[in-house]
Amino acid sequence: MNILLVNDDGIESKGLEILARALTPHGKVYVSAPAVQQSAKSHAISLSSTLKIEQAPLIPGTLGALKVYGTPADATRAGLSLFNIEFDLVVSGINDGPNIAMDILYSGTVGAAKEAKIYGVNAIAISADNLELDYLYDEAIKTLDEVIENKSYINDGILNINFPKFSFEKPKGVIYTHQGRRYYHSEFVKKTNEEDTYYLKGSLTRYNEELTSDVWAFENGYISITPVTLSRTDFDLLNKLNK
Repeated sequence: MNILLVNDDGIESKGLEILARALTPHGKVYVSAPAVQQSAKSHAISLSSTLKIEQAPLIPGTLGALKVYGTPADATRAGLSLFNIEFDLVVSGINDGPNIAMDILYSGTVGAAKEAKIYGVNAIAISADNLELDYLYDEAIKTLDEVIENKSYINDGILNINFPKFSFEKPKGVIYTHQGRRYYHSEFVKKTNEEDTYYLKGSLTRYNEELTSDVWAFENGYISITPVTLSRTDFDLLNKLNK
């Protein structure tokens, strides 16, 4: 199996190292990642500018690495094109911070995985509350082993996997979930010492989440696996309009 690793935290992120170690037993692993931090870039691509792409030092266990001066989706495109290899799977992450609920709309980690799926390659996005979790490496291996062995990644969408809050010594198990509702509400706050300059002050807006949501799983100590599709069509509304 040929596996491409991508992310949005940048080529030097510890998350790539963890994934490389976890996935090497499953095949030949290559890396294509942004040169610098690209969080919250969603599915942006560079259309109106050139892209600088360099060979990067190999992460242990990998066979090739590209440093892409662009977005996470750019990195996915570059890896799929420039390695001249037919990839079987793209794994994005491990992101430093969860990508649950409305985070999915903004996430460069998920965006990079979606770009792979547009190209017809199965994809998994992986995030964790932070990359220093004591259990993360062992649980990443265990989860990826099960997903790959059962071929759960072969579907019409992307698997979005999140490891739970740091307050849990280790995950209680795995729950297959749907996207939750919570989101970050932002306020524009003006800096008093700089004219016409603002910064975003964010706070979480919460809802009563169902027990099958990724938010509930994350906050209650479970690994969540959420299938995410590329289609944005509201079929319920479409059927009503057609009637």
